[in-house]
Amino acid sequence: MADLEPIYLFSYGTLRQPEVQIATFGRYLDGSDDAMPGYRTSWVEITDPDVLATSGERFHPIVEASADPADKVAGTVFQISEEELWAADSYEVSDYARTTVRLQSGISAWVYVKADEQAEGDRLAALIAAEQRAFALLDALEAANVIAPGRTELEIERDIFAIASRDFGVTSHWHDRVVRAGVNTLCVAGEAAPDRTVMDDDIVFLDLGPVFGDWEADVGRSYAVGDNPEKHRLVADLEVVFDAVSQRFASDPDITGAGLYAAAQEEAERRGWHFGGKIAGHLVGKFPYARSPAGKDGGRVSPANDQRMRDPDRHGQARHWILEVHLVAQDGTFGGFYERLLLVA
Repeated sequence: MADLEPIYLFSYGTLRQPEVQIATFGRYLDGSDDAMPGYRTSWVEITDPDVLATSGERFHPIVEASADPADKVAGTVFQISEEELWAADSYEVSDYARTTVRLQSGISAWVYVKADEQAEGDRLAALIAAEQRAFALLDALEAANVIAPGRTELEIERDIFAIASRDFGVTSHWHDRVVRAGVNTLCVAGEAAPDRTVMDDDIVFLDLGPVFGDWEADVGRSYAVGDNPEKHRLVADLEVVFDAVSQRFASDPDITGAGLYAAAQEEAERRGWHFGGKIAGHLVGKFPYARSPAGKDGGRVSPANDQRMRDPDRHGQARHWILEVHLVAQDGTFGGFYERLLLVA
């Protein structure tokens, strides 16, 4: 698996204050001067008592895109960890939304800008449209026969990125590893594994995270390459389990992330499989939402998430979820994966 790129955070406001850094990150950040072209600054009144106490300031600067290309916002760029990025999310109030920008120096950095007040119907429609495009990409990959015995995972990945760019205009993917074959199908997201050659009797799964415009998609499918009936049964059961877990979600408006994870385990066992994922899904939204899903455990379908999944986000908007089904054979020799939006009809 490729190493993740460094994480940069650009601040034009109170995150540059030493006392705010200590309270938020537990350390002083070492940064360098930079600027964000194409944006302008205004001010927002802060009412959150914790932020007021930490910053000592009632009015904070806030930025939004400018129609004047000569406009730019000066500030400081810091290199931080992913955990510190989540801490910054917790510090910022609901008037701000995190996005990526290309700084004057050429660095691509996270920054907090004025939150977009897009209508809920439009947000959901955009996510569904992105998912439909992602499934069309999967269909195109199948038509191109990218999965075949004798090909390595990395060879398949290169074809995926080439077809995504050439035929679908995709230039960003919010996660790196997209192909797992054979014993690597036992791995969870983010777990390193050596490049593997697809064998005649493997299961192969594709886990795609293309970004279409401003919106993330996250879809996964599995393929049984040979004739093994148990592997074909597992691949077929992925969508069966997905539908059963979706029904559990639809029937319980108070279900928590931990509750839905337990439901995924139960439905997997009901079909004769183990549930192989450490999580069973996560939040998804306007890019780059999924890369750091708001509070980590609170943004995942996991045993650690005791929050109700239907609770709104800090902007008062509905949260949208990806449901992941990772099934593993009882003897632990192979697995399969399927994921898509979790929707309530």
